[in-house]
Amino acid sequence: MLYAAKCYWPGVDASELQHAAAAAGHEAARLCEEGKPIRFLGSLLFPADDLVLCIFETPERDLVTDTTARARIPCERLMETVWLGSPDG
Repeated sequence: MLYAAKCYWPGVDASELQHAAAAAGHEAARLCEEGKPIRFLGSLLFPADDLVLCIFETPERDLVTDTTARARIPCERLMETVWLGSPDG
């Protein structure tokens, strides 16, 4: 299952998000080592809207909440997500 963590994050820039993304990846890896299946797939930054979407893959919704909290990512909403790739590839 894919989840998008919606984060209203005023003033965040790409550098700050890159550090937060590294922390999210580290926390997800730590949880995996404990037998809790979660992968951090990446983030989308919408600077004009002070918005970040962090994408995770896991069967357990609560693992996303735990990972974002430990990585200090201000997640305000967690959304179940369906990926629709390009029909050309």
